[in-house]
Amino acid sequence: MPEQQKCKIVCLGDSITEGFGLLEGESYPCLLQRALGDGFLVFNAGVSAHCVTDELLPDGRVMGLPYVRTERYAQGIAEKGDIYVLLLGTNDAQDGMLDDGSAIDPWGNIFSKRENFIGHYERILNDIRQANPKAAIYVGRPTPVLDCIWPKHQQKYLDVILEKIDEIGRRNPDVIMFDLYGAFREKGDEWLRGAYQADHLHPGSEGAKLIADILYVPSRRSKGALA
Repeated sequence: MPEQQKCKIVCLGDSITEGFGLLEGESYPCLLQRALGDGFLVFNAGVSAHCVTDELLPDGRVMGLPYVRTERYAQGIAEKGDIYVLLLGTNDAQDGMLDDGSAIDPWGNIFSKRENFIGHYERILNDIRQANPKAAIYVGRPTPVLDCIWPKHQQKYLDVILEKIDEIGRRNPDVIMFDLYGAFREKGDEWLRGAYQADHLHPGSEGAKLIADILYVPSRRSKGALA
């Protein structure tokens, strides 16, 4: 099938989208491409360690690593996808605690700006709408944080970010929500342990497969609606 006739899916996200720690071809966008086949073109615009929040410290430094400032994000928007899949928020649920637990680095305390999270997320939604007003937009509730080896990442912070993502869904009736958090939790603790990498933050190959499986049916349904 000619490329211009394919349904283009753009996956925006962080390391979970990019495929941190996975073998080549094991990221969920790669698995989704393989499952959907020739009628689709899946573009992986994930960038590890990046966050939705785009704020400045009092000294003028940019806090953390804002996703919207990356070249990969700009490329994803420029693709003018038929379908956009957003899986973001994990890196907004961190407090900047150093790995040895000795202190909090204000540069990495993204959670301290949580009250502005919705506005930053809706900027991304508006960028998509401007690029392609007809695009189907899927917004994901991120996967759980287990007992992560990096103390800055904690489930209690993600709980707050999940509430804000739910609010984004209520404020933006044109987006389609999908719940990875609930799907992972439903599998039970034993499955979760086996489906994560050793850092207990990033899903492993089994977790990536579940994400792709969850997105397979709605991707095909959206293609039909857009035809």
